[in-house]
Amino acid sequence: MTEHYDFVIIGNSAAGLQALRTLRRHNRQVSIALIDREDCPAYSRVLTPYYIGGHITREGLDIVDHSFYEEWGVTPVFGHSVISIDPEKHSLQLADSREISFKKLLIATGAEARTIPAATQRACVLRHMTDAEKLVDLFQGIKSVTAIGAGLVSLPLLSHASNQAEKHLIVGSNRIFSRVVDVETSAILEDQLKAKGLNIHKQNDVKEMVEGKQLKLNLTSGNQLNSDLLIVGKGVTPNIHLAAEAGLDISNGVLIDDKCRSTHPDVYAAGDAAEGLDFITSEKTIQGNWMTAVEQGENAALNMLGIECRYQGSLKNNITEIFGIEVAAIGYCQDDVAEIITSWNSTTGRFRRVFLDEKQRVVGANMVGETNDAGLYYQLISTRSIFPGKQMLTGTANYAQTLFRLE
Repeated sequence: MTEHYDFVIIGNSAAGLQALRTLRRHNRQVSIALIDREDCPAYSRVLTPYYIGGHITREGLDIVDHSFYEEWGVTPVFGHSVISIDPEKHSLQLADSREISFKKLLIATGAEARTIPAATQRACVLRHMTDAEKLVDLFQGIKSVTAIGAGLVSLPLLSHASNQAEKHLIVGSNRIFSRVVDVETSAILEDQLKAKGLNIHKQNDVKEMVEGKQLKLNLTSGNQLNSDLLIVGKGVTPNIHLAAEAGLDISNGVLIDDKCRSTHPDVYAAGDAAEGLDFITSEKTIQGNWMTAVEQGENAALNMLGIECRYQGSLKNNITEIFGIEVAAIGYCQDDVAEIITSWNSTTGRFRRVFLDEKQRVVGANMVGETNDAGLYYQLISTRSIFPGKQMLTGTANYAQTLFRLE
């Protein structure tokens, strides 16, 4: 027997939730189903390192509770995986053989953590709640922890391990956070992390793992590390197999236009599985951040309702805290811009780099040490504003009175 809905959303995180809220704000009558393979209400993946480290409870991860879905008039289909989509028939099939039909579909299936071949339970990724629960147990009483990959999983997890634990970071490239910040910001951050006791092994990898009382990690450099736990943070792979098998155009993600629509007019995509235009470069990209997922989820929902809304493109927007150090990277942060303005206070540790184009418009910003003004930089970039001046960079500007000159 087929279940029928006006709108179906696959994915219960940032993009899916924002789409749901947007659909309901504009139409209280349509029927909506939200499908997710995890059997729980939406939770914050960004906060899972705090949970694993014992700084917040499991309930502290929840974005909504079970009552949310009832209040918003959605049918939750949790703990079930979609195994196929047929865009022409406007239907999909679940692993339990149920069939669900739709008028419009949003694919917000996110991404999966890349892993490594390892015959041990002590080499762990972090992407889903089951990963977090496993790491909660493994973090208990560890004396040494090692992570591969200097990104937004490895470093936060290392920073939330016990202060008494020896901590190692293995980096394949010649710098940390290479996909998040520029070279100079990376160097500043690296010095601060070393001062916090982090051991960094650059241009290195694990060549061999030997199971024992501790994991013996033989590195490509010839060195050996003994560790109770290996965290694998080598990035993610977008979940696009359903879209590919359904005949939608894909590249690294599901290709979408400026309405967040796929190559089928009734199928949309948003979040970590969607590949659309970058706001600065106009190149196809997957940003993989919460803000982009929310923006795309809302844009997709409006267009699914027939309210035409064009998405101008996504921006990098990564904000995190590692070892007590706040770090943010917003927009385009590469050395090939027209001008870079830097502010560095070695006493406070507050570091800023602002990236400008040939018209003196802000296109990117890196910050270390304090990130309260990250939202303001996001606004400057998204409105193509000219840089207000060095008062803002040093944190002495009165933001309420600053007038931004727009193009």
